[in-house]
Amino acid sequence: MQPPPTPTRLRKSAHLSTFAHQGAVYVYHDLFGFLLQMSPDVLAVLDAFGDGAEVKDVVKRFDGAFEGASAQEFVDVFAQQFCLVEPDDVETDGLWPMVAIKAKWNVWRRAGDRVTLWTAWGDAPVRRIELDEAETRIWDDLDGERRCNELRDRHDGPRVQALITRLTHSDVQAVKLCMFPMSTFAKRPQMAPHYLGSTMPYPRWSPADGPPPPATDASGVVSPAEYYRHDVADADAQFDHEETTLSHLFRVPHPALHGRTYGAALVDALAARGAVPATGRVRVVEVGAGLGYVAAAVHDALTSRGLEVDYTIVELAPTLAAAQRARLAGRGVRWFEGDVLAVELPVGEADLILANEMAGDLPARRLSRADVGLDVDGGGEVDPAKVAALGRAGELVRELELRLDDAPEPFYLMTGALELIGRIARWLAPGGTAVVTEFGEYAIWPKLSTHLDHPELSIHFGQLHQAARARGLEPELCFVIDLLDVDRTQQGLATTRSHFRALRAMLADAGVTLDKLGYTPAMLDALLAGKVARAEIGELRWDKLEDRLMGLVPHEFKALIARRPPLADDGN
Repeated sequence: MQPPPTPTRLRKSAHLSTFAHQGAVYVYHDLFGFLLQMSPDVLAVLDAFGDGAEVKDVVKRFDGAFEGASAQEFVDVFAQQFCLVEPDDVETDGLWPMVAIKAKWNVWRRAGDRVTLWTAWGDAPVRRIELDEAETRIWDDLDGERRCNELRDRHDGPRVQALITRLTHSDVQAVKLCMFPMSTFAKRPQMAPHYLGSTMPYPRWSPADGPPPPATDASGVVSPAEYYRHDVADADAQFDHEETTLSHLFRVPHPALHGRTYGAALVDALAARGAVPATGRVRVVEVGAGLGYVAAAVHDALTSRGLEVDYTIVELAPTLAAAQRARLAGRGVRWFEGDVLAVELPVGEADLILANEMAGDLPARRLSRADVGLDVDGGGEVDPAKVAALGRAGELVRELELRLDDAPEPFYLMTGALELIGRIARWLAPGGTAVVTEFGEYAIWPKLSTHLDHPELSIHFGQLHQAARARGLEPELCFVIDLLDVDRTQQGLATTRSHFRALRAMLADAGVTLDKLGYTPAMLDALLAGKVARAEIGELRWDKLEDRLMGLVPHEFKALIARRPPLADDGN
């Protein structure tokens, strides 16, 4: 069925909020919960309508401004999403035929006949939304099937309208409106509109604030180095909120690791591969040690085996280095503070190198297929002259014999991670082993993560494997959950960053301290015992631990295990 024709005169909806993150702009419809992502220049089309304008005039104004798309196409999409409406529209009238659906990642607690919701979107302050008895009855009737006009028949109409408009607003995001009931998507959940499961945790933004900061610099380089040097102010908050890691969730003895911590399980896995000596001294280098939990666990696990441990940490972030020093006091650890791609370590003297969940924070370069001589729409051959013109990035392509013909448009070349492999190869002693873990895939080009407050890339582990082999190492790839022998049968608590902040605030009001851990149902029940009944809490989501744990997908984490061959035995 074709959408109705766009009217000749439109105005911008009075119920829109705009946000920005890593160069992209997001428009959130505060009446319906619709969410659109776009570039700032496309938003200018929407803003051009103001309180009312002729469609033909706006389209003419932006004629030719967008490569591969016309301004009319954007106008049509904005109209279909009610971001553009007719001048005399009463926008709230559009609520009544819509189905009201409780949005994902809500946090609420029921006390008798009242429900209180908590929100904590992004870095915004925690908000409490207290519903009275009548509002709670309406809330309970939001079953994803009833349309708002049906709710109006069952409850007081003005109260229904007031509550729905309050809860759909981007400040709350507890309700989304949809033309179809959720049962429509029961057999094909992938057909449900994406906005129903999306949230908006990014900072509010308007064109008056200036262009949103992009993910890359002017030359297309992604490099979070300055972020780690200067913007990490609170070490604990960094891993509790900004960038939780898998090792952080497993920093205490965990049932999915058979009662071990992440670091202890890692030592067991390496020992099983012959990478830990039976006696004597072991020289360990850890790159990017976070809060020091892995270092403490690895150090203690190695000493418990009777080994003399010589432990070195390379850390870029001064705030994190300070936290590590406090946690590792008394263990004789030494530090090199600075960029791992610039620091000089002794050649051939490390028995074990750990680079845990940090490779995605190393520099990468955003390139187009045309930059290397490939056709943008597929095919073509790499042009050696163009590759050579890329400087060090081009040298890496040639030295490591990387294939580029399967690169998407555009693509990220993970220059920093590839350089790290070269440094690891220099630092490893004969017979030494390195472990590089991060989220990524074996044969998929890096993707930019958008959920953090700084740019970070997934890893193309096939290219890391190729780099390790080219540098004279013996590489192996595996899933981190297999390396650590994670119990895949366990269930894990699923959250987002904002959902966890709100859940933590809600439980704090009940006298419960919710640390950032990979909770199983039994772990959470033990924490809540005697204070809060789990049945009172909405919304708790549980998933197979390997598929979702807090805000992470554990099966996405891979490990490159690279060994430097021992010196040949000449028989003398």
